[in-house]
Amino acid sequence: MDDPGRRPVRRETALFLGGLATLLVVLAVEPYVSYSLFGSDSGEYYTLTHALLATGHLPHGAAYVGWGTAYPDFPGIFLLSGAGSGALGIDPFSALTILIPVVSALSVFPLFLLFRRLYAHDSIALLGAAFASVAMPRMFSIAHPAPLALGDFLCVAAIWLFVEGRRDSRFYLPLVLTSGALIVTHHLSSFMFVLSALGSLLLLELWRPGLWSRRFPARELGFVAAFITATFAYWFYGTSSFVATVIAPGLGGSALAGFAALEALGLAGVGVVGLLVYWRRGAFRPRRAWVRMPSERSLVRDMAILAALIFGGIATILFVPLPGTSQLASPTAILWFAPVLGMGILTAGSRRAPTASRLGPLSVTMATALGIAAALTLLATYYLSSASGFVEAIPASRYAEYLFIPIGLLAAIGVGGLVARAGERGGRRALVAASLGVVLLVAANAAIVYPPQAEFGGFQEGYPPGDAALWLWVSIGVPQNQVIASSHPLSSAVFGFDGNRATWDSTPALFTGSNWTSAAAELRSSDAPHSPFPIDVVIVDSVMYGGVALDPSAAALPLSSAAIAWFEQAPFLVLYESGQDVTYLVDAAYV
Repeated sequence: MDDPGRRPVRRETALFLGGLATLLVVLAVEPYVSYSLFGSDSGEYYTLTHALLATGHLPHGAAYVGWGTAYPDFPGIFLLSGAGSGALGIDPFSALTILIPVVSALSVFPLFLLFRRLYAHDSIALLGAAFASVAMPRMFSIAHPAPLALGDFLCVAAIWLFVEGRRDSRFYLPLVLTSGALIVTHHLSSFMFVLSALGSLLLLELWRPGLWSRRFPARELGFVAAFITATFAYWFYGTSSFVATVIAPGLGGSALAGFAALEALGLAGVGVVGLLVYWRRGAFRPRRAWVRMPSERSLVRDMAILAALIFGGIATILFVPLPGTSQLASPTAILWFAPVLGMGILTAGSRRAPTASRLGPLSVTMATALGIAAALTLLATYYLSSASGFVEAIPASRYAEYLFIPIGLLAAIGVGGLVARAGERGGRRALVAASLGVVLLVAANAAIVYPPQAEFGGFQEGYPPGDAALWLWVSIGVPQNQVIASSHPLSSAVFGFDGNRATWDSTPALFTGSNWTSAAAELRSSDAPHSPFPIDVVIVDSVMYGGVALDPSAAALPLSSAAIAWFEQAPFLVLYESGQDVTYLVDAAYV
């Protein structure tokens, strides 16, 4: 195959890419057709954006009393939202909730360029970008006005620039700038970049020494080492709460929870990778390079094996909680996600095909590196209690969003081969029918991006229109010094838009329990969100009848029948009511 980096993108490819980007932007803002707000923590992100615009700085440490105490430590989305608000003349709410998802959806452009570099076929690169972008784990995250959305964009861009830097060192200037923005935007995306870049490079060199470049990859290893150093330096010396709330608990308070220890460990890891690459290149004896494509029989066999593994593995969460959570799946939920699972099955057609392009195997090694990390995290969840803090910080489920980057390309290669075979066997009609099937697969994945509450463990990221009336009423009828108990999303909203302290996840007995004594104890004193306060006001909305989202890692249980009953009597007095959306005053004399 010729090098796609040396020829311009064809006009029709650019047209289709623009159409795909438009589709993704529409998908990213689609929740606002039905909801007044999307994203459980959007209220917090709004108040931080507003504070930045109003005062010129973000509140840190004790000055910030929101649930996400480390959110101000990563100002990426707040800086972008604030800049967008000032430059475009729009309010902070619109800048945050529209600008961030739209910009994040545009990650399809560096994704296409990355795939075009890995596999020298514009149509396959375009289809791979479509698959990777509409896959529910990625698109659902991108649609949030949250650090992970912008972090995804920057991570994809950094991976593309890292790969381009293999041949042209001029790409390192934009790579350095992108990496700096990534570090101050989202810690998890920074971790995934290092894992993707370093892991895929190592596995590629172990598999096919010299395939990355004839020269030793000292430049790449040096950059990753510098990125790790800059990341740890920012975490330990540029943040106020992140180390205490995430790093220290994640490492169990061990001696590793310090800059020197983590820096030494990170640099040692890069050094080990360099030694392994050097050893493998020295021990490698090149053989004749040729690729034998799989037969149709082996293709069917591989697809059957993948189908059994994928659906069999997913079926286990009918009985075993999703790793890192206490959430179980339902059979209907598995059916709902069938299109995205089917995408994984279609990667069977990509076996050996990526090796036809020089860097094609990098998609395989990237998927392998992320898959190994996810598998090790999964094993640690069940068999390594000492790693419980790390697993809570980065559960195995968090790898899915990034796994679909290489899986998207592999699925596109497999689908492209199937479509070509259909055309060879059945002629033009079969080719058209197979192509329409591909369009339907993309459309099916786009249709399931936002699962219904019942199929998503009781969680609903969207706020119904009635919720906006709730927090607007609170801003008028509830003094800011009163503490409000509600679900995680509504707590974020009333804190962010109204300035009231809220409980977030500290009142499970009040909403989902059956014991009034425990519920009354929570009314007398609950963390709001990190210090105990008596509850003055309780808010219930229609979403909570299907699932009360408190702890993101736990199941969202429906509002209990006992809770519904005690909300109808003392000590609860109705202040505002509109259908199932109710605000109650708590009469402390009866608690």
